[in-house]
Amino acid sequence: MHRSLLVRQVLPSAGLFAGLILAGITFDYALHRAGLAWVGLYLGPIGTILLLLSLLYSLRKRKLIRAGSPKALLSLHESLAWAGSLCLVLHSGIHFSAVLPWLALGAMLIVVASGLTGAVLLRRAVEMVKAEEAAPDSEDNRVLNAATVDLMRRWRVVHMPLNAIFAALALVHIAAAAFFRHW
Repeated sequence: MHRSLLVRQVLPSAGLFAGLILAGITFDYALHRAGLAWVGLYLGPIGTILLLLSLLYSLRKRKLIRAGSPKALLSLHESLAWAGSLCLVLHSGIHFSAVLPWLALGAMLIVVASGLTGAVLLRRAVEMVKAEEAAPDSEDNRVLNAATVDLMRRWRVVHMPLNAIFAALALVHIAAAAFFRHW
């Protein structure tokens, strides 16, 4: 039975994003109830390391490293980015003491949403390639394939600057936290 793009790809990605937010709220509440809110402080570095490790896929894709298959590294990228983002959501907690951490958190959540959008587009592109292999002479397949490739290109033009904004805000936050640590 043929399921729509919405059911196959969009809803699972939206579920992952909602799950990130819900898990963050739930775990933060549990940590506060258990008197372990301080744990969130240590989840910041852990989340940052996980996000940095998720960049192995980008390094492989740009041929800066040769180790690992792109498909396996993409899967690792998605998993590490989600786990790292969850750690950073927990690190931020429900604290309204400073604007910069909230800006960094907001930028990170936008990057996560953008990444999930890219995952949907990539899965769609893979479907299009498979459909073209099944019916290589189909004009519809060629048009849809070209449109999907164009969408992926446009998505990268948006996703990469969003990552840069998040990285800049995160670095400023880390520097400010280190500078004001003893105040």
